[in-house]
This record gives sequence, C-alpha cells and structure tokens, in this order.
Amino acid sequence: MTRAVIIDDDEVNIKLITRLIEANCLSVNILGSSNTKDEAVELINQVNPNLIFMDINLDDNNTGFDVLEEVTQLDAKVIFVTSFDEFAIKAFNYNTIGYIVKPIEKSDFILAVNKAVKEIENQLYTKDGQLESLRNTLYSDLPQIVAVPTIKDIELIKIKNIIYLSSDSRYTHFFLKGGKRLMSSKNLGKYEKLIQGNFYRIHARYYVNLDYLYKIHKDAGCSYCEMETGDLLTISQRKYSDFMKFLNLK
Repeated sequence: MTRAVIIDDDEVNIKLITRLIEANCLSVNILGSSNTKDEAVELINQVNPNLIFMDINLDDNNTGFDVLEEVTQLDAKVIFVTSFDEFAIKAFNYNTIGYIVKPIEKSDFILAVNKAVKEIENQLYTKDGQLESLRNTLYSDLPQIVAVPTIKDIELIKIKNIIYLSSDSRYTHFFLKGGKRLMSSKNLGKYEKLIQGNFYRIHARYYVNLDYLYKIHKDAGCSYCEMETGDLLTISQRKYSDFMKFLNLK
C-alpha cells in the first residue's frame, strides 16, 4: 500500500485530490493533510509517507521546497501540484519530477499517480539533487518582489501574493492575497514587463496570476476567469484562443 500525504494551502484542492484518490487509486492510502509549513513538516516526519502531493506556493512566506528541506528523511516520491507555466513544465520534465497541473484533470492525475506508484515499488524516490536543481531553475532568475509607488509610499510587494492586476486608464490596481488592494500611477503594460512567471494577460484590463485561477466560465459568447477570491474577470475574445493554448486546452 502506498502511503500518501497532501500538502496544500487550499482546502478545495486537498478535498479534490482526496476524492480522486479514493475513487481511482485504491492502492493509495491517505495518511493526512496539512496547509501550513510547520504542520506539514511535523506530519511528514510523523507518518513517513512514500508519496507526497506538494503545492509549490504554500503560503505567504513558504514554498513546498521549504517543507521538504526540513523533513528529517525523505524516502518518498514527490508530485508537485502547480498552475500551468511553460517554463515551469520544462523544468519539471528536465528534472524528471512528477507534477500535476491546476486545474486538476482526472486523467492527468491518474497517470501521474500510477507512474509514481510504480517508481515507489522500485524504490525510485525523489532525490535532493533533483529538488535543488528544480528550485534553482524555477526561482533563481525571476524577481521575487515588485516596487509599487502609491500616493504616500513605495510598497514592496511579493509577486507570489498578487492575485491579479487591473488597468484603470493610466493607473493599475493590485489585488493581493488577504484582501489588500493598492493603486499605482504606473500603467499595466509596465507591470506586465516587470512581473514574470505564472501570469497571463487575459484582457486589456487584466493580468492574472494563474496560481489563483479557480475556474473558467463560458457563457453566451463571453468567457470569464473566476479567481479564488470569487472575482469574475472577462477574457477578451481576441486573447481567448491563445489563452486556451497556453493552458494546454487546445
């Protein structure tokens, strides 16, 4: 029996992974789940799983890599759960590390788990060198913060905490994790050049962080991104086709 844990800051994802495993992966037993770094380290050290479903961006200050660094002994196969990013997927494939793309598709999930189970049976676990190489590839060349000039101050914002940016003529509104909002006098085009990674310009008005994309709605010729905040953001008709290709849906 494969012993698994789920580490994700989103309870919805934990429940979804749990349901998919219980319905389709009968040889996998879920021993527990966690949504914070310290609890995740404690859980892994306590139950010693051989399969870990790991969210990359765990919370405001920690990533899945931070959890794995503090685990006493890692004899496990790690499957990272990530939003689609062409650069990131190449990095995963290069380092031969398992991954599942958000939003999670049932068929892709089953394939990834079955592959991991076979490797576990042959004691082919994820190695520290693979994790270090992947972490360096994903994070070393990308800026981690962006300076946002407001009316009174210049605020330094962690890019991973940006849910989306919205254009308002020559101003840009920042919608941040935790409900915080900022307005900058710079236009959205300048921030699109500054902020790289898992972002996509779905509309002239919106630049969204795909890590916080919950669902895509199609309704009477109009399409919307539903973010984890519940905000509905219009996808322009001109950008829709390229966006679907970017998400590997076309």
